[in-house]
Amino acid sequence: MRKQLALASLAVLAAAAATPARADVVIGPRVSYYFDNSNLRTTGIDAGLEEGDALALADIAVLRTAFGVEPELASIGESEGVLADQIGYPMVGAMVNFGDDRDRFTLTAMYGSGEGDVALSAAVSRTLTLGDSQFVDLLNFDAKAVSNTDRLDVELTWQRRKSESFALLAGLRYERLESSFTGDLRIVQSAAIPTVIALARAAAAGDPPPAGVPSIPPVTAGVRQDGTIETFSARGGATAFVPVGDSAVAFFNGMLQASYRPDYDVVTQVIDPAGVFSDRVASRDEGELSFGPDVSVGAQFILSQNLALDLRYRAVLFFPLSGAESFSDARVNHVSIWVCRCASDDEGDGPAR
Repeated sequence: MRKQLALASLAVLAAAAATPARADVVIGPRVSYYFDNSNLRTTGIDAGLEEGDALALADIAVLRTAFGVEPELASIGESEGVLADQIGYPMVGAMVNFGDDRDRFTLTAMYGSGEGDVALSAAVSRTLTLGDSQFVDLLNFDAKAVSNTDRLDVELTWQRRKSESFALLAGLRYERLESSFTGDLRIVQSAAIPTVIALARAAAAGDPPPAGVPSIPPVTAGVRQDGTIETFSARGGATAFVPVGDSAVAFFNGMLQASYRPDYDVVTQVIDPAGVFSDRVASRDEGELSFGPDVSVGAQFILSQNLALDLRYRAVLFFPLSGAESFSDARVNHVSIWVCRCASDDEGDGPAR
């Protein structure tokens, strides 16, 4: 899919370069650098691992004989943490701007990929209950991985000019992130439950209690996590622009946006050489409804009669209204955009988005 999107982008850029400018339709390439901290909200590596290696049937029988009760094993996730780099995406694409002197529409498609380091940790407690007695082991999971993400952004914006320096804005946006985390997982656990099982085996066999059960060596396994996140958003606001000299226009866009991120599937795969913790688990992460400001500032420079350059900075804040995150845990995305536009004297749309 990445290759197909890249080829499609190149085809659009080639068409843009080859298409002559028209008064009502403007086509041009778009290049940007996008900062996204969505990877900071990552499904924990303990997903599906809390079950761990359940008691073997032989161990259940030994414990039942030694203690005269049915053994029960339960696991609880105690803690979880993520330390990740904010990912930057060099993005390329194209824009098509069309309409008349009053109403202009801009359709933009952008594609890019980025990567960053991710460190995840989790702690799981495992409790063996034998009647009134309980034996607790603690398992620590630590992973260091590299996040690779492909990003696709598609946006449609409507602009209605109210005067020579003011216009209304509204738009729809679609974002898609295809992410994979690949790295190493280190598992360290205590040995209280194995010790109880060893004592039960010795008692069942009539042997003296073992002098001690050696500690369990750390286990190193491979881990991979894959997921696709989609976001749908709508926004509206206004833009103001001021001429700067004879060949430049400065502008400011201020909008409010509302975004919906549906629930999404995450697949976690652990490959343990010993086979103890090997597993493949599909889980579903809760989506999110959010809102926040969407602002951008920039300038448009007229390079020639038929060519203009737009430079702008855009910031979008997402304050969660529903989902796993709290309202105070907002996401912030930043993007710097460079746009080469084929302009015409009677285009009349101002600094289109």
